[in-house]
Amino acid sequence: MTTSAEHLLAGPWGLPGNLDAELARALEQEDYGTALALLRDALPDNPSPRLRVLLAFVRFQDAMEVMVTELMPACQEALALLEQATEAGLPLQTVAPLREEIERVLSEETVRELTAERMTAERAESAPLEMVLEAASRLRATAPARAAEIFLVAARRDVPERAPIHRADAGIALHQAGRTAEARPLLEAALALDWASPSLYPESLHLDWAATLLLEQAHAAGDSAAFEATWARALALGRQIQRPFPANWLNQERLLSLLLARGDGARAAHVATRIEASREYVPKALAAQVAQARTLAREQWGR
Repeated sequence: MTTSAEHLLAGPWGLPGNLDAELARALEQEDYGTALALLRDALPDNPSPRLRVLLAFVRFQDAMEVMVTELMPACQEALALLEQATEAGLPLQTVAPLREEIERVLSEETVRELTAERMTAERAESAPLEMVLEAASRLRATAPARAAEIFLVAARRDVPERAPIHRADAGIALHQAGRTAEARPLLEAALALDWASPSLYPESLHLDWAATLLLEQAHAAGDSAAFEATWARALALGRQIQRPFPANWLNQERLLSLLLARGDGARAAHVATRIEASREYVPKALAAQVAQARTLAREQWGR
């Protein structure tokens, strides 16, 4: 980043209230997820070119460092924002270094995506395992059923300590593909694993996903007993590995919506607490759901 570009990104930004200070803190800590949520909430309908560049930078950095599965759409969005900024009068040379970096990453991502598209379960039998796993991870969003097949091949090929992780990934992908009956035993097997073990703990967010998806399945089936049992199991396992359930931001949001739909105030309030504990900034729409959960819980406790 050039000096002129760094100056362009520096505060103050003229955001309402104390949001400038919150944004500055998030950027200083390189907490781009928080910065992105804050900017999406605070930006006016027609932001200045400078704020468009800042949003482009934050969106790109968040995808690079955390939301890697969104890297391609993040690059595309960031480039569109930079284009809008220059069309609004910002000198092209000011944003050129950032634009070139994003274009480079987008080009590399395009090659990786095309490589992943060519992967099949048959090719996965002999392709380098690292390539197989990258392809399966990339295909999960666009071709989850094929991703599941490839993950299962990887489970057969990898060392025994890693195989359960790939089977859990296959279960997640099958759920995403709508093949919930096939996904269920793989997700249930994931709940039975010892995620506190040294070989599994680094991947223990799989436990979070498995429990969340099993709860969604139980809700869809109207199986209250399965829902109750899975919820209790997930809480216990989360305590066991010192990663309170639900830990993943996406799962927190999915479960909060589901529990509000079920009219389950106590559990919705629990998830609301997890959301507030795990984030520096809660977006407005999510904050409204958090407030709704607490209101529902109070009403039900007062009965």
